[in-house]
Amino acid sequence: QVLLLAATAATALSTTTPSWASSQAQHLQKNSPAGAPLRLRGGVMWVGGGRQFNRTADPTANYEDVEDTFQPLKERLERAQRIKKLIAKFGPKYRSNELILLEEESKYLIRAQHMLRARSLSVDLAAAGNFQRYVVGDLQFSTHRVGIMYGRVQDGHVLCDAIYEPPQEGSAESYKLLPDPDEANVDRVASLLGLRKVGVVFTAKPRKCIFSSEDIALSCSQHAQAEKENGFDFARSLVSAIITRNETTGSVVFEAYQISDQCADMYAKGVLSKPRNPNKSYSRTSEDVLVERKPIQKVDNDFFINTVAIKTHEAPLFGKREAEFNVENRPGVNQNPLEVKHILTCHKKKPIPPPPALLHPSLYVLRLHTKTPELNLKTDHKTRDRMALEFLGQSNSVHYE
Repeated sequence: QVLLLAATAATALSTTTPSWASSQAQHLQKNSPAGAPLRLRGGVMWVGGGRQFNRTADPTANYEDVEDTFQPLKERLERAQRIKKLIAKFGPKYRSNELILLEEESKYLIRAQHMLRARSLSVDLAAAGNFQRYVVGDLQFSTHRVGIMYGRVQDGHVLCDAIYEPPQEGSAESYKLLPDPDEANVDRVASLLGLRKVGVVFTAKPRKCIFSSEDIALSCSQHAQAEKENGFDFARSLVSAIITRNETTGSVVFEAYQISDQCADMYAKGVLSKPRNPNKSYSRTSEDVLVERKPIQKVDNDFFINTVAIKTHEAPLFGKREAEFNVENRPGVNQNPLEVKHILTCHKKKPIPPPPALLHPSLYVLRLHTKTPELNLKTDHKTRDRMALEFLGQSNSVHYE
């Protein structure tokens, strides 16, 4: 009889929903908007050849209120400061139970971040197609390539409108960014166009890991530089996109991710070591960190990244004209005044708003401006376009690198 009562109770519990849970579910369903914010829960599963955390909709919370990612970092900093005070007071050889406990608790406890600061990434079709055709069609993934994404951020949604390719050296195994003398000009032209830096995009040959240690270092360096120059509110929206080929199906995969706040903090504190092998699936640390409460100095990169939903759009400024001009810094590809003249003359019915709403031609014209001061970006756009056409028409035989 006891067993029968227990079975009956278990059946009732499994089939009956409590009234408070039912009312809460009805409230969530009633107030759930389309495309509700996503929050992360649970373990890891394989989706489309890449890892993606399980997600459940929670429309009642702000998309950044799901988790306080700064509290563990703040607690760790307080313990580290307490350790410094004890050592300064009693000397470097001082040992006590309190100090040992503080040293253990001040280690980074590696955990997956449950929050996405970037809700989605939308890439302009022309910009993405131009970059992808070059790395897939021309290079055929024989050389790793990096691009800097410029665009806008709207309510946590990141929109990439253009991709700038800085000077770089690439091989079949890795990439290396070189000093860019035009970096200030790129940011200047982008700001005139109403754009800002929103992340990086890079390519990789088919491999078992999603992000390599080199990819983590690149994403962290971009985040650290943006936070130093513009603050955390600017850097929080940076995303990293990767183009690779699926080993099983052979199809090209374009995915977006974002590094965690813990990863960015470890890089800023110098805990992440410089990558030794660019294609390893883990990152080395300069000190012990805790993974499942075990001290270790190698961390799987999957702990440091979160999947970001990816979409496409057509940039309102650029349209499909951006793909008609050669991209700078590509080996064997030259830019010349005739191409700028062609774009200006072929789109008279689509007036270019001031300043010219084309990133790559605008950068090229800015280089011409250094040789031709009268071609001023502050000039009225109609006058400037006329002066540009006149100047370009007289410079057909001039080659600019």
